[in-house]
Amino acid sequence: MKKLLSATIIGFFLLQGALLWVPANLAAKDFPSKNLEWYVGYSPGGGFDTYSRALAKHMQKYLPKGVNIIIINRPGAASQEAASTIYNAEPDGHTFGIWPMPGLYTPQMFFSPKYDVKKVSWFGTVLVEPMVVAVSAKSPYRTLKDLQQADNVRVTLTGFSGPEVVVPITMEILGIKAQFITGHKGSGEAMLAAVRGDGDLVIYTYGSIRKLLKSKQLLPVLLMGDKTRNPEFPDMPTATEAGYAELDDTVAVYRSIGGPPNVPEDRVKYLRDLLWKTMNDEDFKAWSQKAKRNISPLTGEETETALIKVLNQYDKFKPLLEKYIK
Repeated sequence: MKKLLSATIIGFFLLQGALLWVPANLAAKDFPSKNLEWYVGYSPGGGFDTYSRALAKHMQKYLPKGVNIIIINRPGAASQEAASTIYNAEPDGHTFGIWPMPGLYTPQMFFSPKYDVKKVSWFGTVLVEPMVVAVSAKSPYRTLKDLQQADNVRVTLTGFSGPEVVVPITMEILGIKAQFITGHKGSGEAMLAAVRGDGDLVIYTYGSIRKLLKSKQLLPVLLMGDKTRNPEFPDMPTATEAGYAELDDTVAVYRSIGGPPNVPEDRVKYLRDLLWKTMNDEDFKAWSQKAKRNISPLTGEETETALIKVLNQYDKFKPLLEKYIK
């Protein structure tokens, strides 16, 4: 009996030790123990790259001495290659990157990319960027009502991936009869096509379209993804004001930072705190103002909650998106 009891006790403590033992390279006190790799799914110089480099620069002051953030540009398939690299990296917290959301979800709805955005470890969001419905100055349309009453509105875009996946959703919700003119080699070319009069309407992020709005080559019709009017264009109504509140909840581009699934909780907390401190750092905010790069930070928890809501909305539009994506 005594031998059986002793064996049971020894077995219990061995089991507890096995459960509690954590390899040295995963111990919280040793994190980060090497350089952090930050992947960007676009070429240098674009918006996602610019935000990533600015955040990395200002994060440096909060990192242990000798630990650096290495920006790695991995363009391809509208950021899917970078997403796959991040997602399949070792989940030790040393690899993460910036994700264009919910654009990376639509390939997952119809195909089998090597990632699942619903399982990503989210650390935060630097910007939730609203989108703008704008018409060409050469178009006969000026208002939302004009567009809704038209028999055929020509919409110029590159295709139905990334942020542009919202275009058919927006047209459906607004009840606009659209003719999609695709094949342009980038958002700039698509917007210039509308400026020339080859199309009537474009939908792009505010940051992308702002200069053409300021020059009045494109005219603002509707702001989506922000329930507050833009001070630069105070006459442009928000989607909520126009009676389409669901667009404010669905149509926006999240510049979110995330890593592989199953990153240990203590490391998730560390990276969330690191990112939040950086996004609220006075020097980083000064950079934002000087560079005219808006920020609207979300915590890791807020990012998770917001993206769950957005992805659920996208699931409802799967039959519509299937017409354009498959």
